[in-house]
Amino acid sequence: MSDAPASQGNSAETRLIEGRSCGTCHVCCVSLTIEDPELKKVQGYRCPHLKPGEGCSIYEARPGTCRTFHCGWRQLKWVRDSLRPDRSGVLVQLAGEIGSDGTKHLGVAITLLTRAALKADGLAETVAAAVNARVPVFLNIPGPPGYTSARAKLNAHLEPAVAAKDKSAVLAVLDKAQRQGRRGKFRRIVFSDKPGGEGSATLESR
Repeated sequence: MSDAPASQGNSAETRLIEGRSCGTCHVCCVSLTIEDPELKKVQGYRCPHLKPGEGCSIYEARPGTCRTFHCGWRQLKWVRDSLRPDRSGVLVQLAGEIGSDGTKHLGVAITLLTRAALKADGLAETVAAAVNARVPVFLNIPGPPGYTSARAKLNAHLEPAVAAKDKSAVLAVLDKAQRQGRRGKFRRIVFSDKPGGEGSATLESR
């Protein structure tokens, strides 16, 4: 159903892909929780520096977290070109996992930002490519704005559908996991100060 990604030790191999740029996409400025000494915001809320129609108002002086972050669409060639986050409603991020032998593997976490995202062109093929390469695949399910997210590893659930090259079955697994995850318990994210002046995110029960 798709070409397998290059991998190293069952990990995603990354580099910035030529020809792919953020452009007018600002999904990360809204969908992610950012905890940086210079900027703290919770997921689901627009960054205060993001101006509609203009982009980042502090781009040249943006925090280090923002400078170094790149979504999976920008780093992973096997993520289909059609999956630019603002156009597809699909956000792919790198996600680490520690194996039973203590080895760290680099996988991907997929967030479906809209209901229509499940129908995004190239989504099933991208997921299948990762599963075929034994790259860890997680589904990230955001809570309400300002709350934590749920995350589930789906490789074992996806493998039969991928082996059968059944695109509909791959999407059905994602849909089921998304619906089940939304019924979970989320906690509100609160930033607090630690001794020494460093901020940290704490969680409150919903």
